Amino acid sequence: MASPLRMPPADQALYDPEVQTLAPDALRRLQEERVRRQITRVFEQPIPLFKRHLEASGIRDPRDVQTLEDLARIPTLNKNHLRESEAALPPFGDYRGSPPDSWVRIGQTTGSSGRPTLIVWTEHDLAVDYAASARARWRWGLRPGMKFAQAHPYGLYAGGWHMCHGVEAMGCLNIPCGPPATQAHMELIVRLWKRLKPDMFRLFGNAGVKYYEAAEGLGVDPARDLNFKRAGDHPSSQFDAVSAGLEALGMLGSACAEKKGAHLCEDLVVVDVVDRRTGAPVGNHERGNLIVTILEKDNFLLRYDLEDLVTVNLDPCSCGETHRRLYYDGRVSDAVPVLVGGGARVREMLPIDAALLLYDFPELVKPSVEYQLVRPKEPTPSLKIRVECASGDAALVARLQKAVTDAFRDRLGVAADVEMLARGALPRFDYKAARVVSA
Repeated sequence: MASPLRMPPADQALYDPEVQTLAPDALRRLQEERVRRQITRVFEQPIPLFKRHLEASGIRDPRDVQTLEDLARIPTLNKNHLRESEAALPPFGDYRGSPPDSWVRIGQTTGSSGRPTLIVWTEHDLAVDYAASARARWRWGLRPGMKFAQAHPYGLYAGGWHMCHGVEAMGCLNIPCGPPATQAHMELIVRLWKRLKPDMFRLFGNAGVKYYEAAEGLGVDPARDLNFKRAGDHPSSQFDAVSAGLEALGMLGSACAEKKGAHLCEDLVVVDVVDRRTGAPVGNHERGNLIVTILEKDNFLLRYDLEDLVTVNLDPCSCGETHRRLYYDGRVSDAVPVLVGGGARVREMLPIDAALLLYDFPELVKPSVEYQLVRPKEPTPSLKIRVECASGDAALVARLQKAVTDAFRDRLGVAADVEMLARGALPRFDYKAARVVSA
């Protein structure tokens, strides 16, 4: 059971205002102090994988890394480096920052990009994760005493346990529903929600749609009877939070009321956003790879490329927080290349790019926008996309197909080959939706 967290007064706007409003130069000094401490640990403990990596980069002494600029010159590591370490020294590899007798939880990554890697936590690691998640959920309005419903999976994918214990440590009533596995399970949960009327729901969109449809099938009005308004949620809700993966920092940040990206926990992590082809930092409002160095955990990652694509927002925020913001855009593995400019260059399209456009067509929205991007074997001059439409009117569907095609050209600058499908033609998912398929 998670230890209770320190909770500020319920009417306080920020969970930890002293940290969240640090002046940029003070925040930088704090980060650099913590970077130096982690680099020292790499050499003195040592942490062999990271020590070899630093030495191969020309860094032979902890004093060689003093500033954020020094850190940024270190080449990145990625999941394959961790896999290779685990394969060479099974089962845990040689990149752990604490001894096995200090570990209190184990999990593993989802394996969406290859063989899963193992994750371990000490009590201190869990405390850091829960504090970061409390800061994020506080922005959403979660307060002690509220009833909180969520549908994370459990088992070795540890996100469900983190969600449960993090919410409970805030003093909230956790309602752990699990993914919508069967019709009977969904109906059981809907009836429970009707009795409890949760104050807040946090469901992945596809799980939310399934529960929503189960409620309607029981004759239950989700909004009126359950306080549940999730289905048909705008795709921009993806930007309400950003994660660095459970292996790094599960809740990297969340959006404030301004809704212009998720504020990062920059006292706990150094974040770089870079062009993956050149390694150069991207500019304001540009998209790049998310690179993290974890600062306060026993088991940390150094210059770790999550192979996630994010857009950085460096603009000052009206909420008063000084930590930078990111929009989470998607996985590098989900990027679909399209030839533009007469084939002169390649533009990468992500599911969120399509979803934000499709949501503007009311005929596609209720109860959710259902679509697939088709990745070709080689880049082509048009984006192949499949979209569900509820209408059985052939003329209306044809007009809608043309309007969607035109919108891709006019708004996103790409040609689109749009295939309209009947409702239910595409697969549904209990957890994370697979929006990209190979041709």
